[in-house]
Amino acid sequence: MNPGKDHKSYIDYVNLRAQSNPCINGLERYLQQPATRSSDVVYIDYPTEQSSPELQPIRAESDKITNLIDTLSRATITRLILIEDISPQLISLVGNRLDIDPLFFADYVNTSFENIELAPPPPSLAILPSLLSQRGYLHLHYQQVLDLGEAGVLEDAAYALKTDANVTRNIRRLVPLSGKQLALARATCSLFIKSIGSSSICLILVDRPIRSAIEGLGTQSQKSYPAQHLHGGFEDVATSHTPASSTHKWSRDSMLDSLTYYLRHQKQEGSTSMFMSIMNFAYYPIRIVLSEWNLYMHLISRFSKHYEYSLQDITSRLHGEDIVDLQRWRRRLKQSRHKLSIIAEFVEQHGDGETAWKMVLKDINYLQSQFQDYGQSLEQMVTVATTMIQLLESRRSILEAVSVRRLTYIALVFAPLAWVASLFSMEDAYLPGNDRFWVYFATALPLIVIVILLSTLEWDGVRRLFRQGWKSSIGDFTARSKSNAIKPDVV
Repeated sequence: MNPGKDHKSYIDYVNLRAQSNPCINGLERYLQQPATRSSDVVYIDYPTEQSSPELQPIRAESDKITNLIDTLSRATITRLILIEDISPQLISLVGNRLDIDPLFFADYVNTSFENIELAPPPPSLAILPSLLSQRGYLHLHYQQVLDLGEAGVLEDAAYALKTDANVTRNIRRLVPLSGKQLALARATCSLFIKSIGSSSICLILVDRPIRSAIEGLGTQSQKSYPAQHLHGGFEDVATSHTPASSTHKWSRDSMLDSLTYYLRHQKQEGSTSMFMSIMNFAYYPIRIVLSEWNLYMHLISRFSKHYEYSLQDITSRLHGEDIVDLQRWRRRLKQSRHKLSIIAEFVEQHGDGETAWKMVLKDINYLQSQFQDYGQSLEQMVTVATTMIQLLESRRSILEAVSVRRLTYIALVFAPLAWVASLFSMEDAYLPGNDRFWVYFATALPLIVIVILLSTLEWDGVRRLFRQGWKSSIGDFTARSKSNAIKPDVV
């Protein structure tokens, strides 16, 4: 087989499919890029019922992956292939060899939603959940909570960062909490299964662990900030342990190591009979993703507490940027509920009502309910924050008016003093230190009192009294004129 030919032919297939599905355009661009690093490949063979050797994960070279597809034996019912950070060339090889729909790779590679007037949405948003679940493959989109270290170090860092991998993911900085800089990173785990004769191959694509957040990726001003999963990773999702599994250590922030651990040491959900469906391998990926969503939910709870305002600290905490950040959280919650609904739709359609999957659906419903509650709370917070900003602006205007009034009083005091001083400065006898200097105060102080009294008058009332007096005078004058006009002449 010629890898270069396969790579070219699969790109042509992707270009053809992109004409009917514009959401594949992200995959088309990705396949044109060179790989920045090699992909990690691990495979596990699930034997038939007649032979039951211990499951042993085996690492393989990424350029030898076609051999894993071509060398299936009858003793293997399913070969599970896990690929971490799949490269463009590897997508072409695997896609061509297994005849995989480009939509599968497009949904894994493209998770960014640009402005719709500039680019079509990714497949997870462009295709309805019911249609996605009917295609036979599963995409688990989720958010990872990252710890970027001290907030002061990233004070001038950009809001939008990237991961350093073949498949780059978006990282978004959050508002610092307790002096610590947290961030959210998108992540995806994708599953695909295909029958080959009496056996099958299950393909699982996972992301590389995030060790750094990149600002200005691919530019001369590129900066790198160290990153790690908050608290080291997700909580253990196993419901039972054996002595062998309890002593085994693995990297909890690596989806590849975690799935290898669970699929080796934990009991596989479902039965390994003559055929293994995608649900036999989807249990632990879904459990891990739901654990990540659970941590994400507690982060939302923490930020809800952060944005609880009081009138006492309104001037020190409330800023215009808070409205923008609250609206971002509201949008994130809507997207999160959509991603969970995709998982729920797939489980409902393929779970066959088994107890394990019923428990999974309960957890999904719990998370969606929590997200809905926090979404409503954020809606109210946006209204409250907007109102409090208006109150703050009104209070600032009042304080400015008071300051202007004080300046007016100062001007009223010094204007008469300056005017009188200009009058008496024409003769030396009135200068400070001379015998007539007291005349300056004797003249200026009464004048200041008169000016201040005049400034305190309510001139609207004075004008009203003046108009009334003027009208009364005009009326009296008119009446006298008329009375004089009607008096008879005395002979």
